[in-house]
Order: sequence, then structure tokens, then C-alpha cells
Amino acid sequence: MISIVIAEDEKPALEKLKGQLSVLSGIKLVGEATNGKEAIEMINQLKPDLALLDIQMPLINGMDVLALLEHQPKIIFTTAYSDHAVDAFSQNAVDYLLKPYPLSRLKAAIEKVSGTADAQPQSIEKAQPALPLPPRRLVSKAGERMTLLDPADVDYIKAEQGVTFACLESSEKPLSDSLDQLERKLDANQFVRIHRSYLVNIDKIKEVQRWFNGKLMVILNDNSSTELSTSRSGAEKLKATLDT
Repeated sequence: MISIVIAEDEKPALEKLKGQLSVLSGIKLVGEATNGKEAIEMINQLKPDLALLDIQMPLINGMDVLALLEHQPKIIFTTAYSDHAVDAFSQNAVDYLLKPYPLSRLKAAIEKVSGTADAQPQSIEKAQPALPLPPRRLVSKAGERMTLLDPADVDYIKAEQGVTFACLESSEKPLSDSLDQLERKLDANQFVRIHRSYLVNIDKIKEVQRWFNGKLMVILNDNSSTELSTSRSGAEKLKATLDT
């Protein structure tokens, strides 16, 4: 039995998809979302085997939903626009459905998931989960407002009084993830944990100076030439990453 979450912002399309799924065997619809934010929360909470994501959704589009997920199900993208196909398959989607699609096309797409699952149930259950790709966006929430940040634009990330902040050139944005979680999620070749309170984007480093007790002083290339002191272990990580 394949558990499925669907995300579709247009009610007629949502009802049609639910109707199509209701006549298929071997699946269980466990959740339905009407925007990208709901989709992220629902998929991370319910941990379905498969998610059908509309690409054009309010708040966060389907492509960015995939990049922001902690739980990584199989993905089938749906859209009315054929020009998203290349992007969809670059995200390792199982399939890409161009609206309007018949029931037979939806069934064939889902069978790509069920066929793999039925062929090797033992190995799938025992296999280690694939390492998720680094997120394409970081999510900053303030009340009901959600801001998407490109990690490449972030100078460094800090933990301060129990709150994590993404520090950009002219602002600081609160993040829901801890530094430990972000260290695991982000590209280790781009963000280095130089201190228990800092993750630094190495593309934003202007200069590194020797400090004391085996530590380093990191100077960023922002307008303020921000200085961040490493720990001794952080200095070793940074030197290994920079190959110095």
C-alpha cells in the first residue's frame, strides 16, 4: 500500500485528482494540501511514500517544496506548463504529468513507484535512506509571514540566545532549524561550522588571520568586514575545507 500526499491549489483540479486516486488500488491518500507551506508541513509530519505536487502553487512552488523537505518521498510533479519538465526531472522526480492528464497516465506514473516497491520489498525496507540534497532555499518565518532565502546570499548563520539567524548583508532573518540541523542539511563544501555558534559561507570570506590558542579570525567581505572567531576544532574544519 502506497501512502500519498497531494498538493494542488485549484479546487477543481484537487477534486478531480482525488476522484482519480479513489479508483486506483494499492494506494492510500493520507493528506491533501492547497499551498506549498501546507505541503511541506504535511509531508514532513505524515511521511508518505509518494507526493503529487503541483508546480505552480502559492507561497512556495512545488520545486521549492521538494528542496525544503526533511522527509524525502518519491515525487510526481503536475502542472499545466510543459516548460517545467526539464527542471522536474533534474530534481529526480519519478514522473511529470502535464494537465489535463487521463487516469491511465496517472496510473502509469504511480506504477513506477509501486512496481519498484513490489519488486524488492526486502531491500527497500532495509536500505539506508538516500542523503537529501542541500536545500535550495532556507525558510524564515515571522508570524504568518514566510520568507525564502537563497543560501548563497547568506553570509553566515548564528545561534544567539537559543534562536538561529541567517545573517545577510543588510538584515538578519530568524530560522526554525538549529545550527546542528542546518550543519547536516547544508552543503558542507559551502557552509562550515567554525564555532558552536557560527556556520560561515566560505564564499563570503575575505580573509583568514591566525588568532591565539590555535584559533582563527574570519573576516567577511560584507560592508562591515564582519569578524568571526573560530573555535580550535572549527579552525581545523575551516582549514581542511579551504585546503590551507
